[in-house]
Amino acid sequence: MSELLIRSISGLLYVALIIFSAYWSNGALLIIIFIFSSLALFEFQKLINYKSPISFLVFGILSYQFFNDQVHKVFHFSLLALTLITSLYLTYCLIKEKKFPSENYQRGGISFFYIVGSGYFILATTKLPGLENNFTTLLIYTFIWTNNCFAYIFGKRLGKKLFFPSISPNKTWEGFWGGGLSCLGLGLVLMTLNTGLEEWIFPVLAIVIISTATIGDLIQSKFKREAKVKDSGSLIPGHGGFFDRMDSVLYTAPFVYLVLILSEYVP
Repeated sequence: MSELLIRSISGLLYVALIIFSAYWSNGALLIIIFIFSSLALFEFQKLINYKSPISFLVFGILSYQFFNDQVHKVFHFSLLALTLITSLYLTYCLIKEKKFPSENYQRGGISFFYIVGSGYFILATTKLPGLENNFTTLLIYTFIWTNNCFAYIFGKRLGKKLFFPSISPNKTWEGFWGGGLSCLGLGLVLMTLNTGLEEWIFPVLAIVIISTATIGDLIQSKFKREAKVKDSGSLIPGHGGFFDRMDSVLYTAPFVYLVLILSEYVP
């Protein structure tokens, strides 16, 4: 069986699980996201050689509290701010080609605020307004899947100019623009639908996700390069591990959540 076929089948199963659980119930989607994020956290901690059960415990408590609407707003938005700051700092290290922090407490902080914080805000998108329950969460995933899928296709077919060769030698500008324009095209199409969201939010989300999905992928590649491994795990055939599969959505979620929260105050 070819690598492309294996990758396609495992990718479709991953997508199907998320879509099926979203339509089944809010609780089912929360469970799936929690499981996938926990597996990504496990692989990430292994990748950076940091072993601690505290992050898993806190993530479990946070998820339970969120499900029961018991997370205090001050804590919720403080976590959002710290998660965004951590993500921006990792972006700074990426652009400046600096090594990621390696002290034990620094790895612990990144493990919590980058993976746990981001996983929490994937969960948080399930309670944002939209056409129906979980619409906004599925919208985010759909934008990311569209961007990544077409970036892969255009990169494979037309890719010549390398995008970030020191970190990811397979990424090309042709792939970036192919994925980005496809994602933006989806945003323009969605503007014509009655979704319960303001029309302008769709192209804005597309532009944000084009940037953040790419950065998230590059940051994950940098972590792997520093750890000198090809994949973060082997649980998803053709894709590597769950951290490999969730790198874009983990980085994207808190930024998209911020945009959507702020959009509530824009007439």
